[in-house]
Amino acid sequence: MCSPSAVTFGQFRSLHYGAAEECKVMNLPASKTSRRFSPLLWIAVIPATASAALVFLIRERPHPGIGTRVTWSTADLPSRFWRVISILGLFAIVNFPDTLLLLRAKDLGFEFGGVVALYVLYNLSYAALSYPAGAISDRLNRRVVFACGLGIFATAYLGFGMTTTPAWLCVLFPLYGAYAALTDGVSRAWIADLVPGHARGTALRIHAALSGVGLLAAGVWAGLAWMGTGRVPFILSGTLVAVIAVILMASRHIGEPAAV
Repeated sequence: MCSPSAVTFGQFRSLHYGAAEECKVMNLPASKTSRRFSPLLWIAVIPATASAALVFLIRERPHPGIGTRVTWSTADLPSRFWRVISILGLFAIVNFPDTLLLLRAKDLGFEFGGVVALYVLYNLSYAALSYPAGAISDRLNRRVVFACGLGIFATAYLGFGMTTTPAWLCVLFPLYGAYAALTDGVSRAWIADLVPGHARGTALRIHAALSGVGLLAAGVWAGLAWMGTGRVPFILSGTLVAVIAVILMASRHIGEPAAV
């Protein structure tokens, strides 16, 4: 069975975030002037309901596993998977919720509309770069592409922690979007490369669970260390992730798929 392509994950993220940002840009004037979000939330129900309904029109390609009773097990997950997932788990606990980036922007003087505009810049960068990032990782080593993404993450977080000039956020938010494009879909494709075809669902579930728990832990400790400005947690996180990026780049034996 062929491994899922990172460019496929990239296409999904590009379409997802591109549509999301179109909605944000369209609704920004109303949200800035009235701050009344209820009508916008009700409008959002329409495409959400339509999307859920369209799922039932999808005809999935049949495969032998459908309809069979499967016992959840990690026995078929190789050691190379656990090495990579441990690194991804370590990264997860220093990868803050995006709301803390927006709080940092507010602390630096951005009003409501400016904060929303910065988040639009981040997501536009993410959407624009997801497809090419996936295509690059399908041709190059996923470990190297992911490490480059972590390097960009570290640069952005150190920038968030050190800057005292609001204008720099107009650079840092798109840079943060580039990190997301280089790691989000790429990490999923990388995980899929490391495990047998029948174990990919289990491996991706473990990755998703670890990311969710890590995000919660990151939000808690960053909040406790915020100290009014948020500089300390951003600098600590950026420094640690820079070390992880260097280790990943230098360690060629980490996360290499089995020879076919």
